[in-house]
Amino acid sequence: MRAATLPQDLPAAPARPDFDEVYRDHVGFVWRSLRRFGVLEAELEDAAHEVFLVVHRRLPEFDGRAAITSWLYAIARGVASNRRRSDQRRTKRLEQLPEPAPTGLDPTEQLERDEAAAAVERFLAGLPADQRIVFELFEIEGLRAGEIAEMLAVNVNTVYTRLRAARLRFGDYVAALSADRGGHRG
Repeated sequence: MRAATLPQDLPAAPARPDFDEVYRDHVGFVWRSLRRFGVLEAELEDAAHEVFLVVHRRLPEFDGRAAITSWLYAIARGVASNRRRSDQRRTKRLEQLPEPAPTGLDPTEQLERDEAAAAVERFLAGLPADQRIVFELFEIEGLRAGEIAEMLAVNVNTVYTRLRAARLRFGDYVAALSADRGGHRG
């Protein structure tokens, strides 16, 4: 009859590597592997961080049956593959976007237009809601006072009163902007 094997007779399980040690000893290997897998130079640092995030999370699962470099290589291959798929999806989505219509404006004119639009947005945000809706519907959407009155279920004179108040505020707002710019544009 065989003698029972005592626990002290079993071979010791390999010690789990420390994360800091794995990083220090193998970051160059991971970096080079990612480059070989086609990760762009500008993305290598982020990709290496992704690999070591996986390593940090899964290091307790590493059983030591394979070399640590084999395990790191497989993780790096997976990260690189995921990045390629993401890049392909992003490129595909961007290709589906329509080209922006040329405005015919030079960059200075476009900047002035954008600044004016932002100023109008700030003005509208500061208006009381009842004046803002009337101002937007009349001045921006081009609706008539009667249509607005019907939409809002108010008297047409109420529409004109709100519109007048909003226009006065707008005049004051534009005057203040002009004063801030020294009375002239640019």
